[in-house]
Amino acid sequence: MNLVNEQYDAMILRYLEGQCSQDEALALLSWVAESEENRLYFKSFTDVWSLTDFDLKEDEIDVEAALESVNLKIDAIEETVEPKVVKMPWLRRNFKYVSGVAAVLVLALFLGFLLTKPFNSTLTLAYDAANPEMIYQLPDNSTVAFDGEGSVMYPKHFAKDGRAVQFEGKALFDIAKDEERPFVIHCEGLDVEVLGTSFMLDARQGQYIVDLYSGKVRMTTIDKNGNAIEHIDILPNERGVWSADNDELKMMTYAEVKQEELTNDHVLDFNNVTLSTIVETLEYIYEIKVNLPEAYASEKVTMRFSEEDSVEEVLETIATVFGLHVTYTDDVYSIR
Repeated sequence: MNLVNEQYDAMILRYLEGQCSQDEALALLSWVAESEENRLYFKSFTDVWSLTDFDLKEDEIDVEAALESVNLKIDAIEETVEPKVVKMPWLRRNFKYVSGVAAVLVLALFLGFLLTKPFNSTLTLAYDAANPEMIYQLPDNSTVAFDGEGSVMYPKHFAKDGRAVQFEGKALFDIAKDEERPFVIHCEGLDVEVLGTSFMLDARQGQYIVDLYSGKVRMTTIDKNGNAIEHIDILPNERGVWSADNDELKMMTYAEVKQEELTNDHVLDFNNVTLSTIVETLEYIYEIKVNLPEAYASEKVTMRFSEEDSVEEVLETIATVFGLHVTYTDDVYSIR
């Protein structure tokens, strides 16, 4: 077999599956148009593709049965056509033999693909303005809830050794735990890798932000050749930020995030956060010390304060919610 042709085998298969990119399709069709030999070689693939009923499921390929099906259909075609004396190219005169070899080649290539990834197609989830609260489910039972415009491209079946999707926009991900198959979200210039995690990913306008609620996330910057450059690990109540403009990758604590929000938005917004986390944030921002009873540390609240609210007013509001009081002695605030 022509070694040059072999370079196009995988591309031809992707073309027949409808998985070729526009550039790949143009390159393939240009190659086919270069010579009669290329055209006939391409035709042998398409003929085998049409004769073989490829309704394949993962791990259900019978090479001998598929080849026998091809040969039976060729025999049936030959019996219904009246013989004519026509000078034919060698490839056409030996079509049955070549088709058989090509069928084995096609199926062998499919087997090779299935060893590395499932035989499937790529699907897309996209934000639906008519159903903004819609929660979408991926093949592994992970879920995606979009927060405005966004999309996720994913395979119909995830591979046995990993799960990967392509993402842009902003969405809340809740990833099903599977320690044997890491979940990787590919963004432009950045990969987000998780095992079982709940987090918000904002991949818009050249800045990528991960707010982690549970589990653990690794953010890795990627160069144009797909090589890893730098990574950081994010833990709960932390934020990972990568700015594509200055290529800066950093981790921020919850308190640092809130201080930045207060500086930019002049508002402290706590959404379903534990009292212990709120107290730690207030201590960091206002540079104070606050004593909180252990019994209330894990209580969660949703509160919003502006920069005009003093720390005393913030603490009094928290105490009132739980029927407590605030005292101040020796530079320490105590909620009792």
